[in-house]
Amino acid sequence: MTVKEYTRLQLAEYQLDAAFGLFIAGRDRFSVITLAGAADVILSQLALNKDKSNFTDDLMQEAIQNGAAERTRAEHGREINDVLFINDMKHMDKDEDGLVEMDPEESALGAIMKALVNYIAIVGREHERVRLFLLWVSKNIDPKKYNVNNDPDWKPSEPEAEPATNEGKGA
Repeated sequence: MTVKEYTRLQLAEYQLDAAFGLFIAGRDRFSVITLAGAADVILSQLALNKDKSNFTDDLMQEAIQNGAAERTRAEHGREINDVLFINDMKHMDKDEDGLVEMDPEESALGAIMKALVNYIAIVGREHERVRLFLLWVSKNIDPKKYNVNNDPDWKPSEPEAEPATNEGKGA
């Protein structure tokens, strides 16, 4: 066995690359969430170590500016990870029934984008890994559903209404 030394950034990059690859190939969304979530834990701390704000801090500050109560970074981060089901991929409480109801596609994309924000804080938006993934996103992710162009005034499109039918109305 050959032992080699890796930086934490390298470890996070390997995890992020694996998450990107699985996501782009349309493969296992649960592994995407786990890999992106693990990379994010490292990237979040690395951003803080460089005196950069991380994704959790940015959302926490935005929430406070919009009138939310102040909470700890850990509380806020746990809530974000719960929304993205990152915690459900890694933990199970004793009293849980063992079922998870989620949209794996949404959670996988969210977990990747959360990690990517922290990665960008460290390496910059012009890093090749960032540029390539964001290019793929711009070509493959629905801009009506997701803010792929980072427009601060963007709002998701309303889902199209189902056409009305006259079934059962004696028409």
